[in-house]
Amino acid sequence: MQMTHPEARSDRTPVALGIMFVLVGVAALALRQTGVDVVAVIRDAGWQFFIIIPGLALLAASVVPAPPRGIGFAVAGSIVTTVGLILLYQEANDHFESWAYAWTLIMAAGGAGTFVYGLAAGQRDMVASGLRTAAMAAVLFVAGFWFFETIFETGRAPVDLATWWPVIVIAAGVLLTLGALVTRTSPNRELRGDDAPALEGGLR
Repeated sequence: MQMTHPEARSDRTPVALGIMFVLVGVAALALRQTGVDVVAVIRDAGWQFFIIIPGLALLAASVVPAPPRGIGFAVAGSIVTTVGLILLYQEANDHFESWAYAWTLIMAAGGAGTFVYGLAAGQRDMVASGLRTAAMAAVLFVAGFWFFETIFETGRAPVDLATWWPVIVIAAGVLLTLGALVTRTSPNRELRGDDAPALEGGLR
């Protein structure tokens, strides 16, 4: 059975993306001829969709290159889409002060994008890295939500920082240490078929 060279597959990426853009443009022009202004529809739905839709397009583009070359699209698409959704929530609820802790969701989105793409591409190192990043971001989000929402509601911190700051420093140190240890002991990526020639050359 004839195998396709990885470089040949990567050369198809710009072509596939170009075709995707052409199709989107043609669809937009066709809708305009029927009296539907895509830009106006998005604007009426919320200006945040000008961020969300490009993010979704990046996610869709992540499946075009041969794995694992689409990881950049997957991570970027996850982050951009999440930023748009955060802004959509904040605009709807007039809660822009939530940026004090909502930024951790951007970090979580990058980790989640890496995790899901790693699962789809069969890359164990991406799965482990993405899961670790998303978990750390989730802990930061919960802690930030608990701390800052209390300040927003009562005007006071939920803990007496002057008394308990050493405990907070210790907890941060423990989390950093555990994160470093988990990173050091994470499983290595499985050897793929296209790695075998390089390995054999090194052994010679």
